[in-house]
Amino acid sequence: MKVKSQYRELLISYTPDTVEIDEFVGIPEQHRSKYAKLLVTDGAGDGFVVCRSLRINEG
Repeated sequence: MKVKSQYRELLISYTPDTVEIDEFVGIPEQHRSKYAKLLVTDGAGDGFVVCRSLRINEG
């Protein structure tokens, strides 16, 4: 996994279809609703993030 320390622009959105992410990550069915599945892109590459806690700071 490559993670940059700084992005010029990073777009984050909720994904409506989580089947592939759920299968890839392996979160047990009974816990899936507790996690946020997000699509991320910096315009050059796309990916996803799965997190249980999320805080967004704008600016």
